[in-house]
Amino acid sequence: MESKVNYTAVGVFILLLCLLLSAAAYWLAVGGRQQNTTPYLIYATDNVNGLRNSSNVLYRGVNVGRVASIEIDPANPTLIRIRVDIDRNVPVRTDTVAQLNPQGVTGLSVINLTGGASPQPLRAAPGQPYPVIRYAPSVFSRLEGGLSDATLMLSKIATRLDMLLSNENLQALSRTLAHAEQITGTLAAHRQDIAQTLVALRQSSQELAALGVQGQRLTGHGEKLLAQLSDTTAHLQGTLGEMDAAAKSWRQAGEGAAKLGATGTQALDRLQNRTLPGFDRLTDNLQQLSSQLTELIRSLKGNPSQLLYGSPLPPPGPGEQR
Repeated sequence: MESKVNYTAVGVFILLLCLLLSAAAYWLAVGGRQQNTTPYLIYATDNVNGLRNSSNVLYRGVNVGRVASIEIDPANPTLIRIRVDIDRNVPVRTDTVAQLNPQGVTGLSVINLTGGASPQPLRAAPGQPYPVIRYAPSVFSRLEGGLSDATLMLSKIATRLDMLLSNENLQALSRTLAHAEQITGTLAAHRQDIAQTLVALRQSSQELAALGVQGQRLTGHGEKLLAQLSDTTAHLQGTLGEMDAAAKSWRQAGEGAAKLGATGTQALDRLQNRTLPGFDRLTDNLQQLSSQLTELIRSLKGNPSQLLYGSPLPPPGPGEQR
């Protein structure tokens, strides 16, 4: 007897089992990493061809994260905004630099991080949702830019060479060479005159050199003369200073003499107005006293008894009796 199998239950069981396995695989591949990663932003300035979502992020060759999204920066279309999820245990510092590197010959690219010597961890700037890792153009991008510049420069050089080697320029060059040949012939014909001219120029140069030596000597004598004039000027300045001092002294002496003359004049006035009149009166008195003494001496000589009896009375006048 055949057993009855419920195909619906088997189908539901298989479907649930597939969902569980898918959820477990997703959690293992994405969920666990999201819980242990830190998001960062990178703004690329060159071509990011070969970079895909879920591309690896390497730190000096070690896989440390994945690329989460790649988009053009809406604020600046010249930048490519790349968000990466990096293991939070990886030391991303302020000097960490991101660079795009090709991975083998597959055409795919990875992001390689370098640096990390700074002790300061990278933090999100004000107004930024995530920290921003500094980006450096890859070597291939720089080479590509250098090759483009070199190609452009070679194109410009080729264009200028084409213009330089045009028919008109070639004809002008031919005429120039012909003129140069004529000039060379003329110089060869007058080489003796040119030699004599060169000899004369050499002699003139020697004479100029001799004049230069004499000029240097004259300059030296002039400098010595200027030095002597400077010394003489210094002495004259000193003498003028002494003369000024002497003039000041003479002026002060004149002022003193004037004051002394005024004082003498005042003294003479006093002597003439006050002293001399008294002296004259004193002289008159002395003369009178001398006359009286002279008469007294004469009287005493003629009559010494006057000392005892006094001077004799004068003779009586007419009509008088003694």
